[in-house]
Amino acid sequence: MDTRLRQTLIEAVDLLEQRGISCALIGGLAVSLRGQPRMTLDVDLVIHAEIADVLRLVADLSQTTFSPLFSGVEEVVAKAFILPLRHRTTGIRVDLAIGMSGFERHAIERATRMPIGSGTIPVVTVEDLLVMKALAGRPQDEEDIRGIVAVHGESIDWKRCLETAGELGLAIDIDIAGKLKAARASC
Repeated sequence: MDTRLRQTLIEAVDLLEQRGISCALIGGLAVSLRGQPRMTLDVDLVIHAEIADVLRLVADLSQTTFSPLFSGVEEVVAKAFILPLRHRTTGIRVDLAIGMSGFERHAIERATRMPIGSGTIPVVTVEDLLVMKALAGRPQDEEDIRGIVAVHGESIDWKRCLETAGELGLAIDIDIAGKLKAARASC
């Protein structure tokens, strides 16, 4: 992992944990740690926090190594449930997705810590990462799914993964489980 990404990730997790905000790594860096290494230029974390807690964090950012990506970020936090930041030294973008659903909150609880540099970082499980990637459904996400399945194959808890994908898919009317079944069959 690039040293600037590693520094940004470690400092972002430290910032959140110092404020009592649970988090887990998702996105491209999580794919690299759980599946196949791939290039990414940002840090994506899902957090378990109330909007008021995130707004307090925004108010305190001037005392940290992070700054809001743009002015008026409070409106984005309140409406889109995401806090986009930039590390003041590395210039790396950090997106904090506020986990509003039960699935996201459970994914944070199930995350396991992985060694990064001199510390450890909570990273979502392979199964939760697969569900997140199938839900997002972009071409890069589909490639990430294939890479994760190729690396982990039958060691994946497919029962839990497909049950979670099925329940979430029913709630939002998207066949997430079907995407994962297809990926499993192709590897």
